[in-house]
Amino acid sequence: MPRYTKDDVEILIATMERQDLSFLKAIFNKPLNQIVENILIINQSRNFKLESNQENIRVLNDINFGLSRSRNMAFKYASKPLIWILDDDCEVVEGATDRIAASHTTYDEAILTFQTRRRNDGKPFWKYPKVSKILGKKLLKNVLSPEITCKIDLVKGVNLDFDLRFGLGAQFQDSENYVFFEEALQRDLKVRFVPEEIVIHDPTTSSDEASSDRLIYARGALAARQGILKATYLNYKYTFFLWRKGMVNGLKELFDKHNVFQRGANDYWSGFEGHRIQQKK
Repeated sequence: MPRYTKDDVEILIATMERQDLSFLKAIFNKPLNQIVENILIINQSRNFKLESNQENIRVLNDINFGLSRSRNMAFKYASKPLIWILDDDCEVVEGATDRIAASHTTYDEAILTFQTRRRNDGKPFWKYPKVSKILGKKLLKNVLSPEITCKIDLVKGVNLDFDLRFGLGAQFQDSENYVFFEEALQRDLKVRFVPEEIVIHDPTTSSDEASSDRLIYARGALAARQGILKATYLNYKYTFFLWRKGMVNGLKELFDKHNVFQRGANDYWSGFEGHRIQQKK
């Protein structure tokens, strides 16, 4: 088994409309010229071209948009054996790349996930397992983007990438991580959790808007992957959840949310994209 060091880790940071690299200071909590980590920035913009004069910071500019698209570009152009998917609103924990490298040396799974610390109170982001373990589908639903690290050769070896239909900037603007994990499991790649903190994040994410049309539409598409009967069951289950939690006002709104979920499922099956913008709650 290869022995990895922190120099074998490349950090993917997907961002949009950036004009300079100053945003990295908050992520790494140090001046730009003191950042030594290997970084690959995918900057999606039709207005600005981002540049770097530091050897350890590479930039790819892309005039097209989509979170999953940016991650697939990073997989394609990765220059190191390990890749860490990081959001541009995170803060890196000191020694994180050492922990990632050591864990990938210890464990041979293609994908390792780690822990996030909440920025507001310093507590774990969700109720993580207390020990390292292989994650099943139930726990994989909780994994955040900046907790995901991969051995790039194993991922490429089974042609695993992110589904371009899911994620911010795509038709279905959520669930890209879970779809990625589902595809990994179908290709016999296991996902292991490691109980080590590597990143700090705000206590909420874009996936917390449970009653938003944007998220419900994506959940419908995600359910559609399991077949018509399961998608129908999950639609009623989700709308009952919204009603039980008081997230809808009256039967009319509940019926509307039910239809949004179904529309997501139907559009996933048919490939129709006319409903891709779903921002209203």
